Amino acid sequence: MMKFMTATTLSALAAGLPVEAQERPSVAPKNMQVIAPALADYTDRVLYGDVWIRPDLTSRDRSLVTVSALIATGKTQQLAGHLNRALTNGVKPAEIAGAITHLAFYTGWPNAVTALNVVEEVFADGKIDLSTLAQPKGQRRSAAPSGPDHSADQNIAAIAPKLSQLTEDVIFEDLWRRSDLSLRDRSLVTIAALVANGEMEQLPVEVRRGMENGLTRPQIGETLTHLSFYAGLPRATEAAAVAGTAIAAESNSSKEASAERLVVVPSNVQEQLAPTSNFTGSVAVASRFNATGGSRLGGATVSFQPGARTHWHIHSRGQLLVVTKGEGWVQVESEPVRAVKAGDVIWTAPGVRHWHGATPSRAMTHVAIAETLEGESVHWLGPVSDSQYRAP
Repeated sequence: MMKFMTATTLSALAAGLPVEAQERPSVAPKNMQVIAPALADYTDRVLYGDVWIRPDLTSRDRSLVTVSALIATGKTQQLAGHLNRALTNGVKPAEIAGAITHLAFYTGWPNAVTALNVVEEVFADGKIDLSTLAQPKGQRRSAAPSGPDHSADQNIAAIAPKLSQLTEDVIFEDLWRRSDLSLRDRSLVTIAALVANGEMEQLPVEVRRGMENGLTRPQIGETLTHLSFYAGLPRATEAAAVAGTAIAAESNSSKEASAERLVVVPSNVQEQLAPTSNFTGSVAVASRFNATGGSRLGGATVSFQPGARTHWHIHSRGQLLVVTKGEGWVQVESEPVRAVKAGDVIWTAPGVRHWHGATPSRAMTHVAIAETLEGESVHWLGPVSDSQYRAP
C-alpha cells in the first residue's frame, strides 16, 4: 500500500532531520478535527500530504485550478484561504482578475460578481495595488487561440444568432486574446470550470485546445486528479474518461496529419495588415504556418513599409528571422541598432527584449520563425518611439 508523506516530512527527510520532530500541525479546520477526524486525517495525509505536492502539476497551477473550481461552483466560503495560497504559490493578482473575467463567460456573471467580494477583501488584506490590475488599452494577442475550430455551431446560429455572434466576436476574438492570462492558463481555467460543474459535452474540445495551447497529457491528467477533491470523484472520473477519449482521438488525428510529411505554404497567402496594437506603420503578414508532427514551430512572412517596425517584444523560445527583400534595422535593448539586408539571418535569444523593422527610406520583408512555450511564442511590450527608432 502507498504511504503518503506530508510536505514537512519530505522536507525533513531531504534535510536529514528526524521526521517525528518536524511533523507539522494539522491544516484541517478545528471542527473537522473534532467532528470528522477521519476526514481531517485524509485532508492532512492525502490531499495536502500527497496530492498538492505531486510534481506533475506545479503548486501554482494547482492553486489556479482550485480557485477556478471554487468560483465556478459558487463555493466562496473556502475561496479566501485558497486565494491567499494562490498568491503565495505565484499566481499574480492580475491573473486572478483575468480568471474571474474569463469565468464570468463560462460559469455565469453571478459567480464572478460574488467572487469579487471575497477577492476584494483578500487583496485589501494583502495590500495589493489595484492600479496594477488595469490592462493597457489595446493590449491583446495578435492571434486567436490555437486548437480546434472555435466557430459557433450552425445550429446555434440558426436559433440564437446573437449568441453565435457573441461567441465568435467577444469570446474568441476578444476574451481569449487578453494578455492577463496566458492561453495555457485560460485552457486550465476553462477545463477546471467545466469539470467542476459537470459539463462534459464541451470538455473534449477544450482538452484538445488545451494541448494546442501548451498543456501536456500528464498535466491534464493531474488536473483531473486534483479536481476529484474539489469537484468530487464521480465528476473527475467521468471527466478522465471523456478527456482520455479526446486525447486518443487527437493522437490518431495527429498521426494521420503527420503522414503528409511535406507542406508547402504559397507566398502571399491570406495576407493581412498587422495589428496596430503590436506594430507601428504599415505592416502586412502573410503565409502563416504551423509545423506538424508535434513540433511547436510556427511563423509567417512579414513585410514592413518604410518607417514601419514592431513594438518591443520578447520570445520565450527565441526567434529566427530570414530577410528576403529590402533593408531593415534590428535592435536589442541597450545595444546599438544593427542594419540587415536581404539574405541575412538573425537569431534573437530567448527572453531578449528587441524590435525589428524597415529603415526610414527602404521597405523590408522577412520570414519570422519561433517556437511556442505554453501556447505562445511572443510577449508584446510597448511601442518603439520615433526618437528610439531614429536614434541611429
